[in-house]
Amino acid sequence: MKTIAYLKYRIFAAAAFVASLLFTAGCSGDLLTEHPETQLTADQVYSTEEGFELGLNGLYSLARQEREGYGYTDSFGATGLYALMNIGGTDNYNCGAGASGEFSAIYKNWATANVPTDKSLKAAFSWLYKTVLAANTIIGRVGNPDIAWSSEETPLRVEAEARLIRAWAYRHLTYLWGKVPLSLVETTGENFRTDWVREEVSVVRAQIIEDLKFAADHMGWMPSQVGRATKGVALTYLAEMYLAEAGTGSGPFDEELLRLAWEAANKCITEGPYRLIRERMDNSQGCAFMDMFSPSNVNIESGNTEALWVMQWEKNVVGGGNNLMRFSLRPKFDTADKLASGITISYEDESRGGRGFARAAITKWALELYDKSSDYAAGIIDDRGSEYAIAKYYVLTDKDTFSGVNAYTGEPWKIGDRVFIGASKDADAGNPEVSTLYGFAGLKSGEKEGDNSNWPYTLKYSFCDSGYPKNNESHNDQVYMRLAETYLLRAEAAYKRGLAGDAANDINELRTRAHALTVSESDVTLDLILEERSRELLGEEQRRYTLRRTLDAPAFVEWITARNGKDAGLSERDYLFPIPQSVIDANVSRPMEQNPGFTGSGSGSN
Repeated sequence: MKTIAYLKYRIFAAAAFVASLLFTAGCSGDLLTEHPETQLTADQVYSTEEGFELGLNGLYSLARQEREGYGYTDSFGATGLYALMNIGGTDNYNCGAGASGEFSAIYKNWATANVPTDKSLKAAFSWLYKTVLAANTIIGRVGNPDIAWSSEETPLRVEAEARLIRAWAYRHLTYLWGKVPLSLVETTGENFRTDWVREEVSVVRAQIIEDLKFAADHMGWMPSQVGRATKGVALTYLAEMYLAEAGTGSGPFDEELLRLAWEAANKCITEGPYRLIRERMDNSQGCAFMDMFSPSNVNIESGNTEALWVMQWEKNVVGGGNNLMRFSLRPKFDTADKLASGITISYEDESRGGRGFARAAITKWALELYDKSSDYAAGIIDDRGSEYAIAKYYVLTDKDTFSGVNAYTGEPWKIGDRVFIGASKDADAGNPEVSTLYGFAGLKSGEKEGDNSNWPYTLKYSFCDSGYPKNNESHNDQVYMRLAETYLLRAEAAYKRGLAGDAANDINELRTRAHALTVSESDVTLDLILEERSRELLGEEQRRYTLRRTLDAPAFVEWITARNGKDAGLSERDYLFPIPQSVIDANVSRPMEQNPGFTGSGSGSN
C-alpha cells in the first residue's frame, strides 16, 4: 500500500502541473479552443518520454473530474457533481426530493430548468472539450521522431491511452448532446476557429470506434500506472459503441455490429486477466459483491480482479483531488424525528460513512427490483439489495440522540437497536417484518419517496476520510468500470442476436455471485436486461446513456416517467440536452443549430 501511495503522489503532482499549464480552454470566446500562449510550454513538456507520461497524468486528472466537485456555494464548498449528468433524472435515481442546484435542479423541473443558459451544461460541455484538446495535443505530438523512447511499444501505448480518453470524452458528448463538433488536431493560435460544424452522431462515433480499436490493440491488460485505464476498458466501451450504432428498441439491428459488440465483450471476458469477485476479500461482515468497493480492496493492485479502471484520489497531495459520490448519493440523515419520533442519528459515527446531502435518491422502482430477484420466504436475498449493499437501518450508538419508545417492541429505544430507514410510520421503524430488511414494498411512496433525510441509499461510496465525517468530499479510490458491465453488454448483444440462452447464462453469472434467483432463457427480454443493469450497477452506471442507447425518444420518456415519480416535466426534447448558448454565440463565423425544442429562455440550474 505504501508503494501505491507513493506512485499516486507522483502521479497527482505531475497531473496538477500539466493540467494547470496545458489544458485550459478559454472562458470567453470559443470553448473548443485552447489559449495559444501555452504552446511554448507544450513544446517543452512533450520533448521527452517522461513529458508524455506527465501529459497522460494530466489527461486522467481531467477524466477524474466526473466524480469531483465543480460548483460552489457560499457555505459548503464544492457541491456540483458532473456524474449526476448521467446518473440522476433517470429510472433508478431521482433528484426531486429536496435536492437543489446544478444538474439536480434540471431534473426537478425539466420544462423550465433544462435550458441553453444553464451553467452546469456549459461547465460540462467545456470540461469535456478541454479533455478532447488535451488528448489531441498528446496524439498529435507522439510521432515526433526526436523523442528518445525506451521501446518501440511505448509511443503506441501512450497514443492508445490518449485516444481512449478522447473516445471517452466524445462518448459523453454524443450521449448528452447528440451532434457535436469533431476536433482531432491540437489547437494552436494558427488554427483558431469560430466556424465549427456539429457532425452527425454516426460520424463522431465512427471516430470513437477507431480510437477504441487502436486503444484495444496497444494498451495492456493491466494499467500502465496506478489509476489508469486498461485494455478491458477499451474493449468494453467498444462493445457498447457497436451496440449503440446497431440500433435501438426492438430493432431492426445491424447484425454485423451486434457480432462485433459480442466479440469485443467476449474478448475482454475470456482473454483478459479479469475475474468476477466471487469469494470474500476480507473477514469483515458483508458479502463478496460489496468487498470490491471497500477502500482496502478497491484497487487492482490490491487484488480486485473485477476492476477495469479504478479512479484515484489522495488527501493533502497537490493534484490529489477529491470525490463527491457519497455526498451526492446519500441522505443528510442527522435530522430530528426523521426516522422515528425522538431519534436523531449522528454523523460522528464514522462507520456510517459520513455526511450526505441527498442530491439524488434511489427510486422506489429500482429498490423493488431486488424483491423480484429475491425469495425472502426461502431465505434467498439478492446480495446487491441486501443490508450490506443498500443502507436499510442505523444501529443506535452513544453518539446518537434518542428518547421515547420503540412502537414495535413497546420498549424504550436503547443502544444497539436497529432503526429502519424509510419506514412508513413510527411502528415500522423498529419492525424488520415490514421494513426494508425483508424487501422494499413497505417503503413510503408519493411525496415521501426519496426523502432527503430518510431513504435507503447505496453503500458503494459510503466511506469518509478518517476524522472528517462532516466533510463534503472524500479521498477514497473508487471503481469506475468493472467486468460485470462487460458481462451485461455481452448478454445484450447475445439477446439481440437471437441467443437468449447465452444472455441468460451471462445474467446468471452475476446472479449466482449475488446469491439471487436465476433466470431462464424464456425470461430474457430487453426490459429484463435494463432491470439487471440497474440491480448490478446501481450508482455506478451512467444510466442516462444506457437508456439513450437502448430506447428511442418516446420510449425513453415513457420508461422514465413510469418509474421516476419525483422528477417533473420530462418530454421528448429532453432526450438530448441543449447546446450551451455560450457555445452557439462564440461560433460567430457560422450559425450553429440548437437541438430541437430549446430556446435561450429559462432560469437554468444556478
